[in-house]
Amino acid sequence: MRSTRGGVRVRPGFGREQRWPLLIAVVLAALLVPAPLAIAEPTAPLRPAYPYASPVGLDASPSAGGADTVVATWQSRGTAVRYQVRWVNGRTGEAVSRIVNVPATTIGGLWPNTRYYLRVRVVTASGKAASDWSPVVHTRTELPDDPDASRLRVATFNIHNLKTTGGVKSWKVRRKLVAQTIRGEHLDLVGLQEAEAKKTSSGVAQYRDVLNQLGPSWRATNATNTAGTRIIYNSDTLTVTQQGTARLSGSSNPKRFATWAIFTQLSSGRSFFFVNTHLIQEPGGAVKSSGTCSGSANKAYKIRKSQASQVVAVIRAHSRNLPVVLTGDMNSHKFACPNNGPYQVYRSAGLVDPIGNPDRSRSPVGASTELRIHTQYDTSNHYKSAPKSHGWVNGSNVDYVWVSKSVTTLVYETVVNLNAAGRFVGPPPSDHNMIRATVLIPAS
Repeated sequence: MRSTRGGVRVRPGFGREQRWPLLIAVVLAALLVPAPLAIAEPTAPLRPAYPYASPVGLDASPSAGGADTVVATWQSRGTAVRYQVRWVNGRTGEAVSRIVNVPATTIGGLWPNTRYYLRVRVVTASGKAASDWSPVVHTRTELPDDPDASRLRVATFNIHNLKTTGGVKSWKVRRKLVAQTIRGEHLDLVGLQEAEAKKTSSGVAQYRDVLNQLGPSWRATNATNTAGTRIIYNSDTLTVTQQGTARLSGSSNPKRFATWAIFTQLSSGRSFFFVNTHLIQEPGGAVKSSGTCSGSANKAYKIRKSQASQVVAVIRAHSRNLPVVLTGDMNSHKFACPNNGPYQVYRSAGLVDPIGNPDRSRSPVGASTELRIHTQYDTSNHYKSAPKSHGWVNGSNVDYVWVSKSVTTLVYETVVNLNAAGRFVGPPPSDHNMIRATVLIPAS
């Protein structure tokens, strides 16, 4: 006979002590039964492991160079790194890209008054991706304040004289490299230093040899002996309306000069004053760094500062209040002892250093250029296998391009031809790197 407990039938003789083993067995059986196979959720493919992190600091802005132009810059990912820049027209969705060798580029030929979206990534020498894309930024093309201005490409270049002491390559080797450097930058105008009147092995003066290499459109403003301080220009783009030379006091071996000329830009009809100089050298050749200045270093410093003041006097006497471009080897840098005297003189006179590289600076101060290329390298290379840099945006420079405040600087470049290891491709043409600037001359 069966009985019930609390409405539940209980088999006779089957108490609580008999039920526990059965319950445990059921639970264990449930745990040991294989669970049905789970269906895996689809996953995104693994992203490739790129050797570089994606570029950061991408910034884009309209350029003063034209209503169809923008400028893009970003932080460098290393020496000789290549980048792919991609931009998309916000109206049409059309995408275009280019590969560049520096962390900056000017993009022209765009639609006016149009928003563009940009991003950048690192690529290999063959153009394959070497990083993820950067975040997208955008900018809009705008009509510049001076739409009628034309680009003028100027440079300063100490080409080194004919001496071959200390393992310097002969002029016969360097002449072609000098001409290639000038030609490769598509320049309108160059201030040369150490371009001597002495005859080369080809039977012509050194500066004339440079002109012959460049072609018949290239001319010098004068043929007088100015201790190698010369102005050469492309007559296809510029005409000379006035020119002159001023001897700078304070040195006699060699003499020092400021050569100047008033040019008219054929593309715009605008005129400007151009002056080029080469100030006295430090005793022994090298510019002394900050610290305790020797008597000879102090003397050279005072002479250089005086000569810079004489250059300013030449500008005031002959510029006719035109926009000014000043080039030269000032033989003084931001760590010179006791300071960069010529720099202070020019800045006090109202001239502008487009990259903002004053005394002791490790970051730009008051820079005005839209775009900079290789400005981290010193302008003196001493014929080493690689240009010197210090990890700063601006190098320690003795060569300069200065402009008046009314002149807009679009690009400022220390011209160096480097391989993937950051070394010079072949011998450098001179112991100085060329400084090149693209500027806009205002209406006067």
